Amino acid sequence: MAKMDYNRRERVRLKADFLRLILRSPVDPARRSLLVEFVETYLPLAGREKTEFQQIVTADQQYAEVERMITVYEKDGIEKGLQKGRQEGLEKGRQEGLQEALILQLEKRFGKLDDAAKRRVRRLRSAERLDSLLLAVLDAKSVDDLPW
Repeated sequence: MAKMDYNRRERVRLKADFLRLILRSPVDPARRSLLVEFVETYLPLAGREKTEFQQIVTADQQYAEVERMITVYEKDGIEKGLQKGRQEGLEKGRQEGLQEALILQLEKRFGKLDDAAKRRVRRLRSAERLDSLLLAVLDAKSVDDLPW
């Protein structure tokens, strides 16, 4: 039913009804979660639909369980998004730190770098590659000796 073509107003009410039925069904939590994910995937709401949906589930007592479930579902999604964002931020910070360390080490060893050399370092994205260059600087006789 979630994949059938409904008009906007019906879609909002159907989503609320589907979720209410799923929550009241006698299935285990894993299957319930799978069903909720299916409805979320095939009945996505946007803009005014989300507002309408929220109004339906908060105004009508028969949807109280749905409102609680949506709050938990959204909170879980937000937490996962934040965790992913933190991880990406840490990786980017590590990458930038390695780039700056390489530039500092190159300048300490070989003198002031020109802008082209600094851009070359900043284009490097792989932490492993940056690590290997940081070690290679110790043995290099010049910037040109590095295994870019």
